[in-house]
Amino acid sequence: MSKIFFTSDLHFSHKNIAKLCPEFRPATDCIDELDEYMIEAWNNTVSPEDTVYNLGDVSFAHNIGKIENTLGRLNGKHHLIFGNHDSLIARHKRHFLTTCKHDGNPLLSSAQHYLKLKLPEISNILILFHYPIHEWDGCHKGWYHLYGHLHNRTAPVPGRLLNVGWDLHGRFLTPADIDALLKDLPEMVYFENQK
Repeated sequence: MSKIFFTSDLHFSHKNIAKLCPEFRPATDCIDELDEYMIEAWNNTVSPEDTVYNLGDVSFAHNIGKIENTLGRLNGKHHLIFGNHDSLIARHKRHFLTTCKHDGNPLLSSAQHYLKLKLPEISNILILFHYPIHEWDGCHKGWYHLYGHLHNRTAPVPGRLLNVGWDLHGRFLTPADIDALLKDLPEMVYFENQK
């Protein structure tokens, strides 16, 4: 049975990421070692049949070939929410959506800046965006906002929102993780007289 995962801010080809966020990264500035570590972590968790929603900042690489090589080695269906370091991927989006990798899936199954998503495995609608936002569609209805960008920090924003970043959790989150972490948080109060 296929599984679903969420992550963000993997920062392939970023030699300083382990210095900035050392808790779940190998202690090296060797890009190849850092990339191999993250590829192995991904493929040890994600099968070719699984789906990953990646909330941005995939790669610091400055050429399409390097990004294509990295994405081509990652198992599963990869849905990207663009982050601030994904501009090269955004400019060549069609290429990444139409080029297939070793497991038969495209390099990216979808790529966009924002996604509203309903999954049967999660009790609420999800709003996926790279950045934490103060108010999101359905925030007053208890909808969940998943974000990245902050690496190992959380946004000081009330409501049901969650940083799904690798550097905060050290693993890929599942729908069960999302529900467990968010379902009991209070809904955002949209109007002062809201009940």
